[in-house]
Amino acid sequence: MKSIVVCGSKKYKEDIKTFCEKLRDFGVFVFEPNIQEPLFEDEFIQSEHITKTLFKGLTLEHFDWIRKADICFIYNKNNYVGTSVTLEMGYACALSKPILALSTKTGDPCRDSLIDREIKTFNELITLLK
Repeated sequence: MKSIVVCGSKKYKEDIKTFCEKLRDFGVFVFEPNIQEPLFEDEFIQSEHITKTLFKGLTLEHFDWIRKADICFIYNKNNYVGTSVTLEMGYACALSKPILALSTKTGDPCRDSLIDREIKTFNELITLLK
């Protein structure tokens, strides 16, 4: 079975967590976004340097997972994609990773053009991953 990296907004962290758990239940190797204890863009952790380093680390960690995964899945519920997911989509595209999504719409035609395939059902995704 193929591995998958899930990219999505912390706005939908509970839905993404459930989605990733369900994938794991089917034996899929999942790289889950580190958003269960989200850091918000205006957070400050001890110093500007530590804050910048932490955010950079989270970004680079997810990029590493994109590089390792077979497929990049965009969890764009309600057609929403934020800044971080935009970066992740660009990185996945640069690595020639297939980009799948809940919807071909993200709110921006440039991002929309990066999506290779819309996955309408969970079963469709599982079948594709086998």
